[in-house]
Amino acid sequence: MNIDDKKAFRKTMLVKRDAIPYENRIEADKARNECIRNWDVYKEAELLLFYVSYRSEADTQQLMKEALEAGRNVAVPKVVGSDMVFYRITYMDQLVEGYKGILEPDVERCEAVTETRGADDLHTQLPVGLAFPLRTLLFVPGCAFDEKGGRMGYGGGFYDRFMEQYPDVLKVALAYEAQLVEEVPREAHDKPVDVIITEARMIQTVHGV
Repeated sequence: MNIDDKKAFRKTMLVKRDAIPYENRIEADKARNECIRNWDVYKEAELLLFYVSYRSEADTQQLMKEALEAGRNVAVPKVVGSDMVFYRITYMDQLVEGYKGILEPDVERCEAVTETRGADDLHTQLPVGLAFPLRTLLFVPGCAFDEKGGRMGYGGGFYDRFMEQYPDVLKVALAYEAQLVEEVPREAHDKPVDVIITEARMIQTVHGV
C-alpha cells in the first residue's frame, strides 16, 4: 500500500469512527471501561500513561478521573517537537488546551515522567519524577487496529516513536469494534500493540504477554 492509499484508508476509518452514533459510543465506552476496571493487570499497574480522549476517540477521561480520585499515578502526554513527554497529573484541572486543541498537561503545575529522544533537544534534561516501574500501562489511541496488534495512528508518528523509546511498557489500544479490520497496512516504523480492548472483548495480540 503506497502513501496515498494509506492516507485514504486512514480517512475512511476516521469517517467510520465519527459515524458511530453518540449514544452508541457512550454505551460502548461504559462497557469497555468496566472491562478495564475488572482487569487485574490494570488494577495492579503502578503507572498509567493515558492519552486524553478527543472527539470520537475511545473515551479515557472517565477512567482518568477515577484513577486520580483513587490516588493512582496518572500521566498524560504533551507534544514537544516531534516527540511526546508524559507529565504526571493529580487533578483533571491541570489539563489545558494544547496540540491541535487536545487537552495537555499544564507543565507549570505538573512533573515530567518521560523525556524526549534528541540529544540536541532543550527538553532532554527534563527531570524524571517517577522511575518507570515494571507495571506501566500505555493506553494508545488510533483510527484502526487488527487482531495481530497492527495499529494505524493519525500520521504524526508520536506514539510509534514513544513505543520505540519505551519498549517495555504494556501497550494497550482502546477502540470500538467498528475500528477493527482484517489487516492494518503497516510499515517498518509502525509499532504494534500488545492488547486491544473494545466494548465487546479484550484481544491479546501476538505481541502481547
